[in-house]
Amino acid sequence: MFAIFSEKIVRLKISHQLGVFLLIGLFLLAPTESLRSQSKKTIDPLEIEVLRHIIMNDTIPTVFFRTTITEMSQPLARHLFYLSDFDICSSLVNPDSAKLDKEERDYIVERFTTMEVMNINKLIKNPKNYTVKKLEGQNWFVISMPVVFREGEYAIYYSKSEFSGQFVLMKKIGGSWIDVCYSSVYVE
Repeated sequence: MFAIFSEKIVRLKISHQLGVFLLIGLFLLAPTESLRSQSKKTIDPLEIEVLRHIIMNDTIPTVFFRTTITEMSQPLARHLFYLSDFDICSSLVNPDSAKLDKEERDYIVERFTTMEVMNINKLIKNPKNYTVKKLEGQNWFVISMPVVFREGEYAIYYSKSEFSGQFVLMKKIGGSWIDVCYSSVYVE
């Protein structure tokens, strides 16, 4: 009888220990979830303005309805490191205006790091369904959310088509967003 009683006590201790471990595990996971939700990228109204310009611009024939956050199985932020001194406009007459200092570069990399896949049609409701749901033919693009910097004067986003991928630098000139230059990530 004593053996049965001591066996029940051992089982009770084990189940109590499992309960304690479960509670500890939940407490450890809770802060990670809250930190993860805090690190999500908030969408700035200026980013929506730039996104609307990209979508409505006649030079891009067809844009896929979901934004991209990766290229060649790597996060977009990683491809920013491949740009030499972050000089994405070496073809300009005055390329110094497009060179970024460390703070700007870190900010852009951080924003690309926290990007999530977004449904463009939910972000830009008018006109409805301006983007496509299938990538057919050769006249399509998949784009990232833009990152706006230098006090709303510049924006950068990633654009890929069937045969190439590139970062596009834009500048706000006279109230309108203009493509300034491109930095290729790959070309087939």
